[in-house]
Parts: sequence; C-alpha cells; structure tokens
Amino acid sequence: MNVAEALDAWQAQYSAQPPVGFMLRFSHESVWTRVHYLRESTEPASIEDDRQTASRFDAVASALFTGTTVLVLAIHLDPRHEDTAGLRALGASAITPPDSWIESLSGYLPDLSRAEFVATTLSWQRGCLDRVWMAVARDFIGRIAVFCPATGDAFCPYGGGADVFVWGSERRSKLGDRFRAWLPSTATPGSTKRAPGSIAVEQG
Repeated sequence: MNVAEALDAWQAQYSAQPPVGFMLRFSHESVWTRVHYLRESTEPASIEDDRQTASRFDAVASALFTGTTVLVLAIHLDPRHEDTAGLRALGASAITPPDSWIESLSGYLPDLSRAEFVATTLSWQRGCLDRVWMAVARDFIGRIAVFCPATGDAFCPYGGGADVFVWGSERRSKLGDRFRAWLPSTATPGSTKRAPGSIAVEQG
C-alpha cells in the first residue's frame, strides 16, 4: 500500500480529522484510551527516563502493528528546530495535507506556513521507529501518528504518553490487560463516558 492509498484509508477511518491524538480523543472517544508514562519525580527527565518512555512506545505500538503495513504521519511544527532525521531515514517525504486538516488545525498551529506534513508507509517490526520514539520522548519533534489501514488502529505518542485508538472491543480489552500498569488511574479529559482507568467501548 502506498502513501496515497493509506491516507485515503485514514480519512475514511477518522472522519477526515488530522492525525493529532488530543483532537481524536473527542471525535473518536468510543475507541480511545490513553497510556501514560509520567514519572512521579519532579526532577527533569534523564536520558534513561526518556529511553524507558521510548521503549514503552515501541512495546505498545508493536502489540498493535507487528506484521502489518502502517502509515507513519508527522506534523513538523517547525522543521528548522526539530529532529526530523529519523523520519527522513525511513523515507518520509512531504505531503499536501487535506483541506479538512488545515481547517481543523487553524487554531492550533501557531504558523501554518512553517508546518510541514510528511508521511511514509512501512512494514512494522519492533524497533523500526526507535529514533523517532526518542525524539518524541524528548519533545524534539512535533505530532506523530502511526496508523494501520487494515485494522483502523492508530497510535499517537507525545512526551508523556500516547493516545491509542483500537477498533474492536476484544482487541482493546486485551491491550488494556497487557498494559494495565500504564493506564491512567483517574479519568482523563474527554473520558466522561468511562469509569476511571477503563478502556473505551465503541458506541452503537
């Protein structure tokens, strides 16, 4: 599957919403949960802390995607000041974002003229995004999303955790059981329909 075909699949699966986890929480709450890796310490994160976060990103993403073709999407808020080397090494190249994305992001991106949207497809294997995960953990890169056209699942990491969208209640429950220790212990914004710490349930 090429990038254009995978982007069409994203648009169909996520109602033409941009690949930004905190926005998808509200439009697709029924299939959303969050894993988070926030440390209890108030000290700045060390390199080892960031490596652990990156490792956890890889563990959850690999549980979702191993053996499938995925679309990797990134929004570089300002490529001049971000670590984009990891994505370039994977063959990511600039794409023209759908008009629906620009409309949704107009109030979020401080300067759309500086933002760059890039994408690539790849066959998922554990460790394939290690360099990218580390950049996310250290807040050295903008928004990232990994999407599987075959299942509709999406993984959207950020510095302190990840928004995860899993289609199918059984698969979602299994993921929650496997990574229960990394689920929030209290309700999060946009989760009013769910009990604290629970996995989202599809509506209808």
